[in-house]
Amino acid sequence: MNFINVIKPTHICNLACTYCYNEDVRKPIMSKQTLQKLIYENFSYVRKMGAFTGIEFIWHGGEPFIAGIDFYEAAVQFQNEYAQGLHYINTIQTNATLFNNRWLDFIIKNNFAVSVSIDGPKDIHDENRIDHKGRGSFERVMAGIKKLREANISFGSVLVVNKKNKKYIDEIYDFLLSEKIAFNIIPLTKSGSAATSFDNLGLDAEEYADPWIKLYDRWFEAAGENYIYISDFVRKTQAIMAGRAADCIGMSQCGNANCSTDPLGDIYPCASLSGHSDLKFGNINDHSLFDIMNFNSAKAWRTRKVDKNCSVCKWQHVCHGGCQSRSYNFFSGNYNVRDYYCPSLYKTYEHIEQKLLTKGIKARAPFIDHMNDGLGDTAAFLNIQRDEANKIDITAI
Repeated sequence: MNFINVIKPTHICNLACTYCYNEDVRKPIMSKQTLQKLIYENFSYVRKMGAFTGIEFIWHGGEPFIAGIDFYEAAVQFQNEYAQGLHYINTIQTNATLFNNRWLDFIIKNNFAVSVSIDGPKDIHDENRIDHKGRGSFERVMAGIKKLREANISFGSVLVVNKKNKKYIDEIYDFLLSEKIAFNIIPLTKSGSAATSFDNLGLDAEEYADPWIKLYDRWFEAAGENYIYISDFVRKTQAIMAGRAADCIGMSQCGNANCSTDPLGDIYPCASLSGHSDLKFGNINDHSLFDIMNFNSAKAWRTRKVDKNCSVCKWQHVCHGGCQSRSYNFFSGNYNVRDYYCPSLYKTYEHIEQKLLTKGIKARAPFIDHMNDGLGDTAAFLNIQRDEANKIDITAI
């Protein structure tokens, strides 16, 4: 299991999506001094802990490309200097509008994984993913995707499901399938611009399940050219089959293996919580990451209490109350309660169980793995057969 640090070199973005979750209004770009200290401390922390297989650096934002290519060239230099044999990977989450040949060469040379943000065909995407002048970004995003393809760079994407696009699930699936764009699916979280627009765009606690299930059924029944990789479906299906969580929102204590760093070097439990002073663990310029992860604020986050409703839930072992950050954002800072989307999560787990039964596969009883806290190599554990796209081959089990 990797230790994951979601690094936000800047909160500045060239787009102004109506449901952006960022609440941090500070506009700096991370200094190279902070970057160097951060990368050094990540490797030192993982080496000292001894429980992780490596590190995943996820470069986020804002729009992370705004930090400039020199920033990432320095990051790679520091990684090469401090890794000392430790495994690490880099992933960058981008709106795909700023690609040029120099960026493409850098990504290829340094083996960065890429994820872009896209919500489906033009009319659906441009409804919410707009720039500061209110103009849709679809054409610019697709131009960036074309450049990635011309450079033979593989990539994934993120789809935000909301009240306006939930009616067009088939159209979204067909579009992403036709473009051969693998994706993840997430709901809105109630923070930043999304908090202001939540009444118009946010899905109710039980409402998220409907588009999720409709999309899941398309994915589950797909074969051959009709199949597209959807990471949330893969992970949750793995969880039901393995009897343990397979994604960060299902972990009993997500803070044991995740943190996020803002442009000033402040450490938070999650990228969606930057700027919340009550959740700031510490600053990487002032303390070691090991010390920061053991300060009281970090310990409190890493020892989330079990909601009384979760303790008797059938799916507690794969869900553990759902996303802790969403609990904080939806319930006035209380992260010791279950996820706002709990009713939908329950429906999705129930649905997965029933779909697997149609293939003769039963849900596995809870699997206890104290070392990995429920998150590990479920594919190896189950000996799941998958194709090169990491699809779970249900028919082969």
